[in-house]
Amino acid sequence: MSSAEPLSAAALVGRSDLSGAVDEAAVCAQSVDLGANLFEITFVAPQLARLAWPGQFAQIQIDPGPVPLLRRPFSFSRADPDQGTISFYFGVVGVGTSLMASFRPGHQVRILGPLGRGFTLPKTRGRSLLISGGLGAAPLPLLAERLTARQEEVIWLNGARTAREVYPDHLIPAGTSRRVQFTQDGSAGRAGLVTDGLEDWLDISQRIYACGPNAMLNAVHSLWTQRAELPGPELEVSIEAPMGCGFGTCLGCAIPLLDPGHPGGEGPLGLCCRQGPVLAASALDWERLLRQPSHLE
Repeated sequence: MSSAEPLSAAALVGRSDLSGAVDEAAVCAQSVDLGANLFEITFVAPQLARLAWPGQFAQIQIDPGPVPLLRRPFSFSRADPDQGTISFYFGVVGVGTSLMASFRPGHQVRILGPLGRGFTLPKTRGRSLLISGGLGAAPLPLLAERLTARQEEVIWLNGARTAREVYPDHLIPAGTSRRVQFTQDGSAGRAGLVTDGLEDWLDISQRIYACGPNAMLNAVHSLWTQRAELPGPELEVSIEAPMGCGFGTCLGCAIPLLDPGHPGGEGPLGLCCRQGPVLAASALDWERLLRQPSHLE
């Protein structure tokens, strides 16, 4: 995926290119228990480490047996081409993630990826605002690493319900210019929702990248649209949808889009695994999206 030009809303409803995906045998190198049923797991997978792009995801075959039958989708959290490793941040929410949390070094799996459309890196240098809610932090470390490598100024607003559930500050890439934590119960950082701090940064950022529950993303989008009459920042969001196959065959991750020819008009359904998971926020029909289920356990 080219990082040369920012993508418009129309461009971000095209399909991802599957020709670069690989189905690689990978070996668990490390699994870190972060508490509160949250984990970061690292695999040795040289091909995927070279190909992974921020915002894209992989389908992991948790077990070769019949349970769970389907592979599970996880965003790339880190990718180190020099070490040949990839990492995923996840929480235990069902059978598949429970099994993955039990992996130990040496455990072998197959991983299909990279899949989907990722974030667009900027053409010119400026300030990038990253916003994460809960497990939505998963794709942002790799994005932050790529942005800081380009001498971007990166601000990360990092929120969750409690201190135990917020993405650990020490795992945020060191080059990040500023990190601001929010917890709904006030147990760490600022008390409140991560969107409570957004207005402070909207007018002084050149682009916004957000990932989290779709309700949170809708709130970000609503605040962003209030600045629509101004020369405001670009906004890309990584959305959630229940994915089965991860490459467009099962049609289980349909997402509602606006009609590009008639802004505000109801448009066709796209596929999160092909048109997303990253899209321009202005391409999505948020009212219809919020009525859909958001994940597959």
